[in-house]
Amino acid sequence: MPKYIYRAKACLLILFLAGQAAVRTFAAPAGNIVLENRYFRYEIAEDGKNLHFIDKSGGKDVLDSSSASKCSEITIDGKVLPVQGLSLKKDLLELAYEGLSGKVSIKVVAKDDRITLRVLSAPAQVESLTLLSVPLTLEGQPYEHFAACVLSMNLFTHVRQLPPLQTHLWAKSYKEFGIKGAEITLLGLPQEKILPTIRDVMSNAPDIPRSEAGGAWAAINKEGYGSYLMNFGTLTEETVDEWIEMCKSLGFNQIDSHGGRGFFSFGTLELNREKWPGGWESFKRINAKLHRNGISHIFHTYAFFIDKDTRYVTPVPHKDLGYVQTFTLAEPLNASSTEVTVNESTAHVSTITGFHTENSVTLRIGDELIEFSEVTKTAPFKFSGLKRGANGTAVAAHKAGSPAYHLSERFGRFVPDPNSGLFQEVAKKHADIVNQCDFDGIYLDAIDGAAVLGGEANFWYYGTKFIFELARNLDRSVGMEMSSMSHHWWHYRSRWQAWDRAVRGYKRFIDIHLASIKNPSLFLPGKIKSNEWEHGLWRGNSPLIDKFAAVKNGQTMLPLHLGWWGNQTWAPPQIEPTFTDDVEYLAAKMLANNAGFSQLGGVDKKTLDDTPLFRRGAELIRQYEKLRYEKYFNEQALEQLRQPGKEFTLIRDSQGEWTFRPRSYSKHKVLGHEHPSKKWVADNAFGAQPLKLRIEPLMSVKPYDDPSGIVLTDFSDSGDFVAENSAEGVSGKIVAAGETTGTRERTGAFSAINTGKTASEAAYINIEKQYDGLLSLADNKGLGVWIKGDGNGQLLNLSLRSPVHISHGAHGDRFVKIDFTGWKYFELVEIESSEISNYIWPDDSHFYVYDSYRHTIDFGKIEKFQLWYNNLPEGKEVRTVIGPVKALPLAETEITNPSVTIGARTVVFLVTMRPGMYLEFFSEDDCKLFDEKGKLVQEVKIRGEIPVLNPGKNELLFNCESPGAVNPRVQLTVISEGSPLRDVRNKNK
Repeated sequence: MPKYIYRAKACLLILFLAGQAAVRTFAAPAGNIVLENRYFRYEIAEDGKNLHFIDKSGGKDVLDSSSASKCSEITIDGKVLPVQGLSLKKDLLELAYEGLSGKVSIKVVAKDDRITLRVLSAPAQVESLTLLSVPLTLEGQPYEHFAACVLSMNLFTHVRQLPPLQTHLWAKSYKEFGIKGAEITLLGLPQEKILPTIRDVMSNAPDIPRSEAGGAWAAINKEGYGSYLMNFGTLTEETVDEWIEMCKSLGFNQIDSHGGRGFFSFGTLELNREKWPGGWESFKRINAKLHRNGISHIFHTYAFFIDKDTRYVTPVPHKDLGYVQTFTLAEPLNASSTEVTVNESTAHVSTITGFHTENSVTLRIGDELIEFSEVTKTAPFKFSGLKRGANGTAVAAHKAGSPAYHLSERFGRFVPDPNSGLFQEVAKKHADIVNQCDFDGIYLDAIDGAAVLGGEANFWYYGTKFIFELARNLDRSVGMEMSSMSHHWWHYRSRWQAWDRAVRGYKRFIDIHLASIKNPSLFLPGKIKSNEWEHGLWRGNSPLIDKFAAVKNGQTMLPLHLGWWGNQTWAPPQIEPTFTDDVEYLAAKMLANNAGFSQLGGVDKKTLDDTPLFRRGAELIRQYEKLRYEKYFNEQALEQLRQPGKEFTLIRDSQGEWTFRPRSYSKHKVLGHEHPSKKWVADNAFGAQPLKLRIEPLMSVKPYDDPSGIVLTDFSDSGDFVAENSAEGVSGKIVAAGETTGTRERTGAFSAINTGKTASEAAYINIEKQYDGLLSLADNKGLGVWIKGDGNGQLLNLSLRSPVHISHGAHGDRFVKIDFTGWKYFELVEIESSEISNYIWPDDSHFYVYDSYRHTIDFGKIEKFQLWYNNLPEGKEVRTVIGPVKALPLAETEITNPSVTIGARTVVFLVTMRPGMYLEFFSEDDCKLFDEKGKLVQEVKIRGEIPVLNPGKNELLFNCESPGAVNPRVQLTVISEGSPLRDVRNKNK
């Protein structure tokens, strides 16, 4: 399997202190340069090759020597030139490069426990300078003894990895922003010294606005450990008491006020005066009251983004609105013109827009905004399909030769030019409101769109520029969060890292969330990307998830955060209900990791009264949070709770003390009366116990021959399918199979081979069919298909996709494991989630995790049908024959008197259930039927003898009665539990 670890081809250019007070730098007998201090020894060959980077206290060389790395590089005319030689004269380091007549000069300043490098000069033709690069074998995790970190000391010095535990020491400067003056500080220390040392470095960094609320200070401030409720505009002076009561009743100690939606505008940050006639002074009074009740308040904006209905846009657009390109009018426009003709090519201009699409269809010409819906790709270059006077601007005449600015846009909003006064004004307005109203924190949402300001490669610079401008205008340090991350942002960040909510596969999503925020650099790409630190992108499969989710804290050493969370009710086939065990899994991981939490909503009194399922979850969160803040449990107990996939339930022991009982929730789907899935094996890791379970009737699928079925493919033309992408060493094709299904329909054969260059769990291939226009499956959300397996164990994925700008890249995946031979008929309903994480897939839409756990396809707008393989065996060709794939309507069917048998014992539940309902059985006296919202429908009587779940493997049999028009589909969750944990109390509290 490939290693997803960033490698650069250069080396560290440093000097470091030796002993207590002196810098020790010398040429070794072989001509090598040795840079050494009390904590590490770094040796460089005279030609610039990295030789050693030794942790002296541990006696270990942590330089990654798996491949040779040379010592610095520059770029000239787009060509990378490696360093050829180094020379050291007192505190001046000079570097010579292949093909460059001049040299780069770097001043070295040493102090007790750090070294600072500052670029004094570089030849004018140098476009970029990599002034530091040392690849390390360190994993950047808290369980390691040694910590290495490079800190950028000004805005224009680019360090990619986040402090403080880095795996590759790298820094670069660019001619565009400045090479002379680029500056870094290098640290190599025992890990327990890294945060105190960074605090000292940043306290003496004149070019970086100081914050004592984030970064190296975050772990010693309480703000980052809190949990918050989201307010979208209902918190007023009239409702503040209700919010205080809601926070206290639910165990929350923070509120996050998210702008937009009639609350306050983004960009101008102006409040809705109808609800807050006193303006921001209202929030000064609100915050004072919150603070008296121990509740802090976070100001949540869209950073530099500007709503289109604000005074920066209408009625006169601000001259400082950012733009992608300037066109020149080739012809004059009058008030009735229906086309804009320009001199420059428009071949590259797109008319596709969407929330995550970085593009606008808006031109600014003078004081008029003009929207277009069509654009020519060849001369004469024209914009047409015009909406004149867009966004309430005035229609006007414009002379030939006038500039036409194609405005920048993302998230449906404009941005300021990042080098303008408007950019500074928006940043300062943030600080003014925090200062005026005494907010406790800032959430800079949408800053993940910083590439819109200056291109993907420069996202780090302009995003940081905004944060610096904001921070230098604050009267006091406040905690910050952002929707993305870059090196400098760490110094302001008070917790790490909120993700968007999942709508299925909740427990595995939580594990992935934890693994990602504990090792965010694991998949750092070789090429700079604007989303390289963004949430929802981590590509680890099960072994990596299980390894890093269990770690205590992680690479950033910031307080951890497991929001945003939103509870769901049953909405098939894409959204799963959030059961109490899902919430308890979350709560246990919060407790185990001392992680805060944020709730998107759904916990107001009206919602909780209407949806008891949510109330039960809220009560669990409250109790867990109380115990977390009390530090009730010891580290031995918390370590067990941190293990991914391990579940527990909170109970009182015989002495009234809190403890945990291990639990297991094992899911299985039964796919019909006579389907083989009615028999299955459940494993019980605990002692013998009476059966406990949950029964959920699922949606069924209408028959394969239903006249309303829509054929997605019948393989009549194998040319319909195009091989889109595949892992290294994997190839495949779809051809006519030359045989028919049992229903005498033609088939296609999907064959593939994995030569062995990629491990089976990452051996994927995608062959897809693109539809002309968009296909509506709004009434046909299920699939029916005949499949002939070859028994080789490959995973077949039948996936529907909507356009990315509509669905944000959602995967409409349904899996079939080809562990059988011969023909089988499959009815596929629920969209996959957790199972996808057992494999490695390509990131084909830039939201790797969210595409499977959060985003939903639009069944009314399907553009592709894909056939994937994964888990291809090495060195062996597989061949699956597939009949016509039909999209079929979903159907409800009731089940009556469901029963479960283990051995000679059968228990029958005397109840009739429809899809969406669920039955929970814990004992004869605790058997309840609930509706979709968790409301109790009835207490359920049982008949027969309760089966015993024995240790180890148990064979179960499910039966039920149903009308018979369609196959009843049922999900059963077998619940088993062990003995309570002992000695869990924190004796120090």
